[in-house]
Amino acid sequence: MLTSATELLNRAQRGNYAVAAFNFHNLEILQAIIETAEAEKAPVILQITPTYLEKIGAVAAAAMARGAATAAKVPVALHLDHSDSIKWVIWALTHGFTSVMIDASKLPLAENIEISRQVAEAAHAVGATAEAELGHIGGVEDSVDRGSKNAGLADPDEAVRLVQESGIDALAPALGTAHGLYTSEPKIDFDRLRKIRERVPIPLVLHGGSGIPDNMIREAIAGGINKVNIGTELKVAWAVAVAEVLTAGEKEPWKIAVKVREAVGKVVRQKIWLCGCGGKG
Repeated sequence: MLTSATELLNRAQRGNYAVAAFNFHNLEILQAIIETAEAEKAPVILQITPTYLEKIGAVAAAAMARGAATAAKVPVALHLDHSDSIKWVIWALTHGFTSVMIDASKLPLAENIEISRQVAEAAHAVGATAEAELGHIGGVEDSVDRGSKNAGLADPDEAVRLVQESGIDALAPALGTAHGLYTSEPKIDFDRLRKIRERVPIPLVLHGGSGIPDNMIREAIAGGINKVNIGTELKVAWAVAVAEVLTAGEKEPWKIAVKVREAVGKVVRQKIWLCGCGGKG
């Protein structure tokens, strides 16, 4: 069932777990997310970036995601991930998304607050959730270099200001994670996370969840994270499965799709239980 992200995140915050938020990049990955969430009785957040909306075709991508979420037997929120444009936020809200993220983290704090406030007002007008980012989460996401070398961590004082003055529903603070695959073990600033958790009442989001060791994910959730974003690991599972099936000589598209969904579903299942949202749907 298509659900408010705020409802899922608030429930996770009360229950001290996180909702797994999965980026989809094509139909097979979308199907694997929904099928596995149903099998594991888990609420999930289904999300897509503006880049993939453009690559798939925005209207088609939104329609198939909205349809899948509505028909799902578990709660599913539909989220616009990492938009740096209010134009895409408004587009998503008018096409049935129940959650939107604005990333104005590269701007000065005052401008980040103002843009986040506008997004929060637009989202709340249609009963949707607004997420914003503070600090800079670097790495490469959907072939877009988000400036790893210039990544700066979120300041707890600024986090309080952003939340209070913008009215957002969820905050993604930069804690040392990055988008894409890690070339070395990530260094998450758990002390910074705990300081922000102590001062910020709304749910907190961990971006760059692919490739982070399980023990770090668990510690982040124990420290106050309520949403964990996973995208790259699903793309890798998809690519490996496609290569294996094609190498084996399979040429029937639907048979390839079945194998791919199985491979992606294994990753989705593991992340659902790692986040603690299995059985919560």
